[in-house]
Amino acid sequence: MELNQLIEMLKHTPAMQSKQAITHSVSVNTTCHVDSLDSLYAYPGDDTAALPLNGQYVLHACEGMLPSFVANHPYFAGWSAVMANISDIAAMGGRALSVVNSFWHTSSEQARLLMQGMQDACRAYGVPLVGGHSHLGAIYQPALSVAIQGIAQELLSVLHVKPQQKILIALNLQGQFHPNTTYWKCFERVSDHILQSQIALLPQLAETNRVHAARDISNAGILGSLLMLLEATASGAHINLDSIPKPDDADWFKWLQIFPSFGFLLTADVDKCEEIITLFHRQGITCSVIGETNASRVVAVQQQKQHSIFWDFNSQVFTGFCYASVLKKIRLKKITD
Repeated sequence: MELNQLIEMLKHTPAMQSKQAITHSVSVNTTCHVDSLDSLYAYPGDDTAALPLNGQYVLHACEGMLPSFVANHPYFAGWSAVMANISDIAAMGGRALSVVNSFWHTSSEQARLLMQGMQDACRAYGVPLVGGHSHLGAIYQPALSVAIQGIAQELLSVLHVKPQQKILIALNLQGQFHPNTTYWKCFERVSDHILQSQIALLPQLAETNRVHAARDISNAGILGSLLMLLEATASGAHINLDSIPKPDDADWFKWLQIFPSFGFLLTADVDKCEEIITLFHRQGITCSVIGETNASRVVAVQQQKQHSIFWDFNSQVFTGFCYASVLKKIRLKKITD
């Protein structure tokens, strides 16, 4: 497949379209009461809100599962809701503290599977399920919302992206696709100890100041998640698709849409990349440098000798959560104070 054709197909997937719809439905006033970076961490952009408290940060995140997913795959939906929240906390450089949930269902047996999935995931990742609210009845549509709390000593945030940072991808290739989906499962038949050690890498990287920013790869896929990593600072990037690790039998169109149970995009200084890659490899995670950020506001991609533009923030918004002008004011205020 030609690169331009691949790029156009990816830009028009339902997941990409749903992310772009956010800008039409959510209005964020980024000029009100924002006078420091700490105050901006609570705004949308990262998947986790961070609030400073006694020299550290309290983290809050929430995930809602698609009703069709809850109805057709109740156990996996329960597991995935917890797993996605834990990934959001980790991507912020945090450690999860507790999980709560609310669900609606028509079937007590399906609801039991839903709860079992959440309980098993909480056990596997070592995070307590501390409460929630349930609704059972014929009038309800199956639905699930799961929220999580966490703590961070040092933050990883999309607000930390600056030009000339290397972009890395960390993926667990030891998995498989869930049937008829883009969900890449790499937690099955894996010990709780390994799952917890792998997710703990993110706060370790934050606390040792090896990584500036991180974003878990979500339902928008690799390049869609990259846009959310870059948009908050209106940054651009150059990406080499050939540097993205993938199984030999996976085609690029499906692989770039993956929603993996372990997958992160990170930015770091060039002199930190080798040790970051080594740390992931020790945990069985494939990690590689796939590009570099810049100030162009354009996300350019290449594959072999082909080149294409995936996104141009100069003329297109993605989710609409851009704080470039606010960050500039904060930096100027810091200089003048």
